[in-house]
Parts: sequence; C-alpha cells; structure tokens
Amino acid sequence: MTPDNPFGINPRDPHGRDDILVETNELHMPLGKPVKMVLRSKDVLHDFYVPEFRAKMDLVPGIVTYFWMTPTRTGKFDILCAELCGVGHHEMRGTVIVEEQPAFDAWLAEQMTFGQVMAQNEAAGAPPARPGRRNVRGRGTLNGDSHLS
Repeated sequence: MTPDNPFGINPRDPHGRDDILVETNELHMPLGKPVKMVLRSKDVLHDFYVPEFRAKMDLVPGIVTYFWMTPTRTGKFDILCAELCGVGHHEMRGTVIVEEQPAFDAWLAEQMTFGQVMAQNEAAGAPPARPGRRNVRGRGTLNGDSHLS
C-alpha cells in the first residue's frame, strides 16, 4: 500500500482487476451469506468492533487478521475502533448495512472494479494504480466471494 496505490492491489495481476473498490465508511453485506472480514493496519494498533454482531478483531501493523461472519438480520450497525489508536481515534467510525440480496446486488453494481478504475485513470492521464479519491475514511476491496480486505 502506497499513496499511489492505497488498496495495495498489484496492477499487473490480472486476477486483481475484478476486485471491487469500496471507498466509503459504509460496509454493505448480504443477509444470510458468509463474509470473510480481512483486516490490516498500516500505522498503529486498531480494533474493528461491531457491538451488535459481538464481533471484535485487532488490526496489527504488518499482520493480516481475519474472521468469518454470517449476518442474520437486516439493519444498520455502528463500526467502531475499540482501541485508543491516536488523535483521530474519535473519527474512526463506520456503518455496516446488512440488506436483502437484491438491495446488496444493486449497491454492488454501482461500485467500480480495480480494472475499471485503472482504465479510467489511464484515460485521464493519472497513474494507473491510483483509484479516484473521495472524502471518506474507510477503504476496502470486495471480491466475488464476499471477502472484504
């Protein structure tokens, strides 16, 4: 992960081109489908925590951690950082949105793949590995198996 490639996807890897880039603090999940949460930190110790899910996992710099979960009810749930990680700790919040499959599919169809972002940036003359930036705090990739990394 670098400033030019904040997702850390290898632009020469053809298998990474279909990864869907999610640049928002909203995490969408389909109801009743297993989801693998792949977590990593670039800077300090963080702790991904969704109280209603009873799910909590440390993010340790240099180590990839993960856990599996299957959402069992629809709704919006707070994502918190449960580790005092620095001066921006109070801003490390997000929302999990668990929705029925048709609503999830509609949201997913609106997201861009890494290959689409690379093509768009190359056409605009930007470096090929840098996705478009938005004013958001959370980032992740979603592949076809509902894995968030």
